[in-house]
Amino acid sequence: MLAGLHLYKPKAHADQGTAQATPRVNKDASIDEIYGALFGKAPKEAISLPYPVIISGINQGDVVITPSMGSGETLIDRKEIVDLLLPFLMEEKQAELLESVSQKDVVKAADLTALGMPTEFDNSNLILVVDIPVEFRSVIPLPIQPRIRAALQLNTEKQAKTSAIVNLASGTRYIHNSDYLDTGFAATQVNVQTALNFSNIVLETGVRYSDAADEELALNDTRLTKDLVDRRTRLEAGDLSVPTSALQGNPSLLGLAGFRNFSLQPYEEYRTNPSQQFELQRAAQVMVYINGQFIREIRLLPGRYNLTDLPLQSAAGNDITLEIQYDSGDTDRVVFSAFYDFSLLKKGLSDFAVSIGPTSRIEDGVREYDFDNPAISAFYRKGWTDEFTAGVNLQADTDLINVGGDAFYTSGVGTLGFLAGFSDRNEGTGSAITGLYRWNDTDRQRQLRLDVQARYQSKLYTALGSGTSNIKYDLTARVSRNFSDTMRVQLTAGLRQRHNMDDFEQSHSANLTWRTRYGTLGSLVRYTTAPGEEAEVSAGISFSMRLGPGYAQASHDTRSSSTRASYSSRMDRNVGSFGWDATYARQSNIDDVRAGASYIGNRFEARAEQRLTAATQFDSFGSENITEASIGSALVFADGAFALSRPVYDSFVIFSKNEAVKDVAIAVDPRRNIFEMKPSYSAHSSSLGPAVVPDLNAYYVRTIEVEAPDAPAGTSLGGQALSFLPGYRAGYLVKLGDDRNVAVMSVLVDTSGKPVPFAAGYAVTSDGERHRMFTNGGGRFYIDGLKHGETIKLQFDSPEGATASFEVPDGDIGVIRLPDPVKISPEKPDTPYRVTVRVMDPDGA
Repeated sequence: MLAGLHLYKPKAHADQGTAQATPRVNKDASIDEIYGALFGKAPKEAISLPYPVIISGINQGDVVITPSMGSGETLIDRKEIVDLLLPFLMEEKQAELLESVSQKDVVKAADLTALGMPTEFDNSNLILVVDIPVEFRSVIPLPIQPRIRAALQLNTEKQAKTSAIVNLASGTRYIHNSDYLDTGFAATQVNVQTALNFSNIVLETGVRYSDAADEELALNDTRLTKDLVDRRTRLEAGDLSVPTSALQGNPSLLGLAGFRNFSLQPYEEYRTNPSQQFELQRAAQVMVYINGQFIREIRLLPGRYNLTDLPLQSAAGNDITLEIQYDSGDTDRVVFSAFYDFSLLKKGLSDFAVSIGPTSRIEDGVREYDFDNPAISAFYRKGWTDEFTAGVNLQADTDLINVGGDAFYTSGVGTLGFLAGFSDRNEGTGSAITGLYRWNDTDRQRQLRLDVQARYQSKLYTALGSGTSNIKYDLTARVSRNFSDTMRVQLTAGLRQRHNMDDFEQSHSANLTWRTRYGTLGSLVRYTTAPGEEAEVSAGISFSMRLGPGYAQASHDTRSSSTRASYSSRMDRNVGSFGWDATYARQSNIDDVRAGASYIGNRFEARAEQRLTAATQFDSFGSENITEASIGSALVFADGAFALSRPVYDSFVIFSKNEAVKDVAIAVDPRRNIFEMKPSYSAHSSSLGPAVVPDLNAYYVRTIEVEAPDAPAGTSLGGQALSFLPGYRAGYLVKLGDDRNVAVMSVLVDTSGKPVPFAAGYAVTSDGERHRMFTNGGGRFYIDGLKHGETIKLQFDSPEGATASFEVPDGDIGVIRLPDPVKISPEKPDTPYRVTVRVMDPDGA
């Protein structure tokens, strides 16, 4: 405990050993009083940042908070803290909380304390602690592996209001020799694909050219897309990407569509995930085991809890065990089962799609529309319970109506599924039924898997976008398991009957996979029969291994009498990446050799491939000699800025530079490994324009580092780490750097020219920015973030009240050494503070 805190400052023009005491600080002084005694001023107000929130002892993630040294004055983002608190509270307390804070943008810690929930910001650990009394608590959600709340945890960059992408891809083939094809260039194609994003409404279209098609020039699919992210819903107009379910066909339509798209919120779970409640009468350490594997240890206070977000095995009866160790030393054990399957939706959650418009089809590479045949495709599925999901579907046009449904149920013995469809058209009615069963063992060493699927389809059953099938019955069963850490066996059996056949086709196989220290060996044995044909036994063997910077593979199959060997080098997506591959194949007595290479440039991607083969088994090897080449590039636009890029298939970022540092090169998204002296980069600036990162994925957070490897010290470029959360086919424009690209080095001296050591204070720029600065034992100092020609004022806390100034000279950007030392004022400044802290001894002195 502090008995007293005395601050001593040597007098000016006096002996250093003489000291004058400042006012005494009482042992019960507040943090603000101690801070003021130490630094001579009140503490600065903290800035708003995301800080962790601990509610009833459980970390619930980060919330934007403005901490305060004063009790109860901490400010908390209202929406974020309310969203975290509501699941912990009983209904009456929820209503009271919402009523009291509904008109505020921020909530004070004192506001929550006044509601009976003591709240305080812990300045030592930089966390917000909220204690909800037991009498106010609901069943507390306890996520074991919580989903990432990426948008909440990171400050992401602002997306461009208007952006555009123009992808250009072209390829051609040159025939050197052939007994059946004309020599020269052939099969030349050019594809231009565009996407325009205005306020998150996206128009996609394009054109393509092919000298091998009847219609050399054709229009690509054209579509308008609007995502309602909060509702996980996508709206489309134009050439639709028709979502389907169960036994529906896959039609092509021109029209309007609306459908659930769970990928719009990839960090939120939509599949059913069982929960389990339990209660603690006393505080305890709780260890969670799933299927015998330790998952997490949690410190919990007394109360009721609900385990959620469990990492479960699909189609399995998972065993969850809680080992509870109380502070008193005694233990308890809770065991329960949980069933989960990836085909199930959460209880109450729905999946749906509605697409309507005339049908279309591809004729000779050109999309043709049948405006006389309007059609609809729709389905609706819902999680009725956590174990049962079911839905209905409909497809119809002027000639066909197809209705159906599906249902999935999971239990401790696996998952059962049932799919059915009924169609009616001018040719007659038809039906189709599919039943499936899958079960997975929870033993992680054995990993036993079993799945069975049986299907019946009548001869006239038809779905929109697909014709009738000649398959009447189709039964497939598969089982696999590990026999050791390196060996796995899979057995497959299949029976199939066609409508025009009385007998069944059979196909049975056994596959062994063995991982050795040199590579992976695979072997396959098959037994097949067909009506009117003799039974056939065939076998195959394969081997793959890591070889140098790539992978080598070899295989042989007796069924087709084919042999294949290949090698492909590893290739990443960074600038300068080069990869090559070579393949030899022999089938039907024809040898085929291919060798290719790919290159990733800063503004383009390219590939070339050489092929030597024979068109038939009667021709000599190499009689057909063909070279193929392709290249792709893109032009991107975001809020007024254009740039050249590699092809962009989703979203992108343009990194432009301030005019003051336009000649300084930047490199973005470094990738480092222990084998390379220098990192590789996803993109860099060049004489052709700014750097462009072309491979962002919509609705996934991406953090990109920016470096300026060759920039002089003190410039405003490099060292940034920026986060992005793009929408669909979105663009960003990030402007890097500013006018402050000078760093100054000099010596601080007094009027007699002697260096002033260990001075500390601030450098104040011409526009009022304050940079912390200090001198070393020799009086030297370094200040960056300055610009040419401005006057810098130095204000010192130590020596107290002293000042100085200097002008930043013109010249190159980077570090500048001032020609003359900087003189401090007053002429004989005080020396730095000396601080003495006195601690109470056991006798109270």
